[in-house]
Formats: sequence, C-alpha cells, structure tokens
Amino acid sequence: MTAASEIVARTTGLKRRVEQLGLAANVADLAIDGYTVIRDAAPEPFFEDLRTAVTTVAQRVRHFRRFPTNLLLEGRVFEQAVQVEKLNTLYEHLLGPGFIVSQVSASVKRPTPKAFAIHADMNGYDQPFPGHAAIATAIFCCDEFTEAGGCTRFVAGSHHLRRHPVGDEGEAEAHPAEAPAGSIILWDGAVWHGNCPRTLPGERVVLHLTCNRHNVRPIESYADIDPSVLERNPPEFARLLGIGDRWGRKQMMPDARPPRSVRPAVAR
Repeated sequence: MTAASEIVARTTGLKRRVEQLGLAANVADLAIDGYTVIRDAAPEPFFEDLRTAVTTVAQRVRHFRRFPTNLLLEGRVFEQAVQVEKLNTLYEHLLGPGFIVSQVSASVKRPTPKAFAIHADMNGYDQPFPGHAAIATAIFCCDEFTEAGGCTRFVAGSHHLRRHPVGDEGEAEAHPAEAPAGSIILWDGAVWHGNCPRTLPGERVVLHLTCNRHNVRPIESYADIDPSVLERNPPEFARLLGIGDRWGRKQMMPDARPPRSVRPAVAR
C-alpha cells in the first residue's frame, strides 16, 4: 500500500465512523463555529461516577490548588473518559491520527458574579495561529449547562481569525453554549471562549480533557504511570498518552501535588 492509498483508506474510515456515530452535524459545527455539543456522549452512569470522582478529588485538593490536574492517576473513570468513542472520533477529525492527551483536569464552579474572560487556549503559540487545529479541549458536563448555571460561552467562528482576542474583544459577541448533563462540549483551541457567571446555588462540575496533535508537547506527562493501568486498558490507551511514540519525549515536570502515598484512590 502506498502512502497516498494509506491516507485515502484512513480518511475513508474516519468518514465512515463519523456517519455511523451520527456526528456529521458536529463536524459541520466545528468547521463553521469552532465548537460543538456532543449529546448523549456516554451512558448516564458514567457521568454520575465521573461527577463523584471529580468532587472527591476537588475536595481533597481545594486548599492545595485551584483545580485538580493529572487526573489519569486518580482512577478508572478518568481512564474511561479519554476513550469515549464519539469524542475521539471528533478529536481525530480536528487533530489528525495519532493525537495525544495533553491534560486531564477538572473544575467545580460555585455561585459567583464574575465571568471568566474571553480567551483562546493557544498559549505559547505565535500569531497567526497554524491554519489547522493544533490543540482541542473538551468538557464533560456532569451537570446541566445553562447560562445561569455558569456554562461556557463562545464567539462563534472566531477560530478563523487565528489569533488571540485583544482587550475585551469578543465579550459582547460571546453566546452561552447550553447543554444537558451527559453532554460533551468540544472546541478548537483557537476559538475564543470564556464562561458565564453562576447565579444558581450549588456546583457545576466538569472534567476538562485537552488533546494535541502528536508533534505538540503536552502539558502533563504520564511516562511513569503504573504499568497495571496500561495492562487493564486496550493498547489505544497507551497511544493516547504518547507512550512509545516516535518522538521519544522526555518526562515533563509534573504539577506540585501531594505525595502519591497520601493520595487515596478514587473511583477505582
């Protein structure tokens, strides 16, 4: 098989998966708006387990950091999160085959009158941004996403500008992306976004998953992950973590965290 025929076969296979999973509208959303809502992305019990795991970890580290990261070290439900078929099909569409996990983190938003400012996720990139998506982020909605609940807001189509917003640019144009619990919202790292103030009581719990093209350095490293985690997951899981990739990347400095010996297991 020639290189050209391999590309044709891979592209045809991806198109077939997009059609089989009912993701054609999501592909169009990503091209036009730069973001999309994947509804019924995974079974409801998965999102319930994910919410429990995130809130447990967040409670443990709330006086240690602003939000928990390196969550693949925290249990099975996080391992499952990076293997959601619908999401990874769209990641491949945006980032090409061989995309890798950059960061697995979470946030718990409580009532606040302050919105998160409009920005792009392309920190460290010169402007203009690359003409293709280099990174992409997904949030797993463990709770209903509404404007009053503090959902994410986007400036639709802003990824076509290939640059960061300047000053308060985009604030007036941003619109909330509302979605039911059990959805995943995915966006091109170049699209401008922020979030809404939360005026409702209670908490908005989400998992954040950022992936890169395989030649872009990730935020987190799982080079020293427990081998048992790799053994209990399919080979694709190790590939998602960039383990054994052709770049031979070195271990990056992890975020400061409590020693593993004092971190209780979560959702195992």
